[in-house]
Formats: sequence, structure tokens, C-alpha cells
Amino acid sequence: MLNDKSIKAIEKRGIIIKSLKEKNIGIKEIKGLLNEIDEKKSAIIFEAMEAVTNSDAHIADIEWQHLAVENILSVSNRIKREASRIVGNIAHKFPNDLEKAIEKLLLNSKDPGTVVRWSSAYALAKIIVIPQYANGELFDRLTEICNHEEESGVKNQYVKALKKAAKVGL
Repeated sequence: MLNDKSIKAIEKRGIIIKSLKEKNIGIKEIKGLLNEIDEKKSAIIFEAMEAVTNSDAHIADIEWQHLAVENILSVSNRIKREASRIVGNIAHKFPNDLEKAIEKLLLNSKDPGTVVRWSSAYALAKIIVIPQYANGELFDRLTEICNHEEESGVKNQYVKALKKAAKVGL
């Protein structure tokens, strides 16, 4: 289906979303497929996974988290964006398995691409409101990043999350 040029990318994404939700395809099949396809097709898969985790986070297991984390530093900005958002969407499910994600997201917080920085801010904003992160070193790091961020959309992700985290950390 991914190689069928008669099917538009958005339709392919929809088919993958449906297959993931109905559990007709699993993360093991996705991993195998990602090794065989190009960046554009991989991005469609990550977009579908992000859509699923955004609406039905319960579907994702720890393997989804691991696959997303593996791709946060992809050479493709589309994949970086979607992988970061997947982590953000499901971070609350795996609070004890976020250290590698945090490291990579912090690296992407300095990316020249606004979309990559926004996606990293989105994920970090979801993580910082988890009680074990709300009152620690990550709070200080995000405050510093926020103070240096010039793009208002990215900065607002941090501002809102830091306010919430300050209440959680009390």
C-alpha cells in the first residue's frame, strides 16, 4: 500500500491509523517495515502513530515509546516532529522510562527548525507536569530554555507547562 502511487499520502496515513487502532498491524511489523522503506514513507507511518497516540494513548505500549525515542534525533525533521509528539502523547504512561527521551528532546530544543523545537517543547511540556519531574532539574532546564526561546509558539508551550508543573511540584 505504501508503494501504491494511486493512493495519496493522507489516505495511506488513514489506512495505517485504522490498522493500528484495529490492531491489524503491530509495532513489530512497523519496525520491520521502517527498515525497508524510505524517509517519506516512514514519516507517513510516524504521522499515523502520532494521530493514534493523540486520540487513543492506551493503544500504545512501551515498544511505541522506545521506537519514538529511537527516532527523536532522525535526520528527517518530519520524523523528529512526529516521534517527539508520540513521546509527549504517551509520556504519562511510562514515567520511569523517559530519561533517554528527555536527553534527546533537550538536544532538539536547540534545533534551528521551529517545528522541531515546537515538537520538543510539546513533549517536554507533557513530561514536566508528571510529578516526579515537576520539581527537579528538568524544571530548571526548561525555565532556562524558555527564557532563551524567541519563537512565541514554542515559548508558550514551556510557559504553560512550567506554570502547571509549579502547581504539581508544591
